Amino acid sequence: MEKIIGILIVLFVVGTTMQSCSEDSKEEENFLQKIDPVEQLEVLNTNREKELVVNFVRKTYVKDLQIEIAYRRIDTGKTQEWSIVLLNGNDVKYKNGANYLLQVPSEGTYEVAVTLVGVNGLRSESKSQEAATFEYAQMKMFDCAHTLMTKVIEYYYHKGPRTCWQTWYPKADGYWDGDALVWGQGSGLSAFVAMREASLGTGQERHYESLDNDMFSGIQAFWIADRGRTAYSVYPAAGNERFYDDNVWIGLDMAEWYIITRDKRYLTQAEAVWNYLAQYGWDETCGGGVHWRELNEPSRSKNTCSTAPTGVLSCILYQLTNKQIYLDKAKECFNWLQTYMYDPSDHLYYDNASPKDDDPTQVGNIEKNKYSYNSGQPLQLACLLYKITQENSYLNLAKQIAEACHNKWFKQFHSDILKRDFKVLSPGHAWFNTIMCRGFFELYSIDKNSLYLEDIHSTMLHAWFGKAHHNNGLINNEDLSGLSGDIPTEDGGNKWQILHQGALVELYARLAVWEKKQN
Repeated sequence: MEKIIGILIVLFVVGTTMQSCSEDSKEEENFLQKIDPVEQLEVLNTNREKELVVNFVRKTYVKDLQIEIAYRRIDTGKTQEWSIVLLNGNDVKYKNGANYLLQVPSEGTYEVAVTLVGVNGLRSESKSQEAATFEYAQMKMFDCAHTLMTKVIEYYYHKGPRTCWQTWYPKADGYWDGDALVWGQGSGLSAFVAMREASLGTGQERHYESLDNDMFSGIQAFWIADRGRTAYSVYPAAGNERFYDDNVWIGLDMAEWYIITRDKRYLTQAEAVWNYLAQYGWDETCGGGVHWRELNEPSRSKNTCSTAPTGVLSCILYQLTNKQIYLDKAKECFNWLQTYMYDPSDHLYYDNASPKDDDPTQVGNIEKNKYSYNSGQPLQLACLLYKITQENSYLNLAKQIAEACHNKWFKQFHSDILKRDFKVLSPGHAWFNTIMCRGFFELYSIDKNSLYLEDIHSTMLHAWFGKAHHNNGLINNEDLSGLSGDIPTEDGGNKWQILHQGALVELYARLAVWEKKQN
């Protein structure tokens, strides 16, 4: 009997022990099955291609877990296999969560799932999110233009007693009190007018519209009466130099400003500039053409940089007013350029002509240097004359000039950033090159051949993400490829000039307008 009782006791103890172990095992299993999933999952792209940042928080810390990050591309139309990255959950970096840089094999849209995995294979609930990698090709030119213009205004605008542009950033002692001469003022105005157009229909339209009066007041401070004539002087006081080409660039801005806003004061100002050019800049020296400088030492030369944009302004004013006098002057400018400045061997244009000593009505010497803007403006003039007259000779010439400019001022280039080959704008004067590019935009509006604009677009996209874009937010004055790593300077210092930065804003803004029309 005692034996039977003993056996029963042993069985009871064993049974009780086994039940206790079973319950402990179930508790442990239940605990493991309750691995809390991650919280606050975010999957974001960086400003580099083929990268995603995975952010999440761990609600509770459990030892000996692995953090599984699974990802697959979902925008190809085909079911993709998951790729897995395992992180050590004991790593102090991941104790409370993670900020993990995930490298993916290609640009695209991905589903990313995060799961916590226990030592026995038990898994938490998976949390997932979709995200697209950054693509340079998707960067909007308006975003570049607006960002750069914001910096340009911050660094250069209204830094002294006058409402105008400073010459340098950082500010430096210079000519007069640091304010830019009218050439630089005109570049700032060109940037602003280009942004006015680019901002139409965007969230920034009201912002730029609100600056109209301020910008107009600033440039009009340079509209000076001097020796019986009123025009834009290099500095806002009588007795300073005055150039015809400085005036025509501002006249072109005024005409474009009027087209955007239909505010008559801009058209009135554009016509006033044209009257100054036609009445005082044009004479029979060198058989016609527009002089370069009026005051203080009048030039004897007739220049492409003053005559060609006078022709462009004449065409635009004809389109706006239908006044024959403007079209007549445009043709005069074109014919003079073709007679004296055009080089038929390469379809580019010389810089200027000076008169014979014994007969000033005849050309004595031609300065044969060739600059990008001096060919880009005849290109734009030929395009505008074609639009007005529909004469194919103008369009044929425009295409020849465009090809010649493309061959001379662009070079073959491979961008490691964009992973593509194209012809990049060659290192050179940023303002000259931007004025040249106005001709390419005009030609595109006729023939819709995007070859040249695609190269300009790739150049500026590469510049934005490359070494040409500095930490201060500004862009190289010269080398947009960034290969030289040049720091823009004219006297050994780290300085950036409004003349060039304004031009680069204009180029981004014109690309933004073109880009918008493609969509």
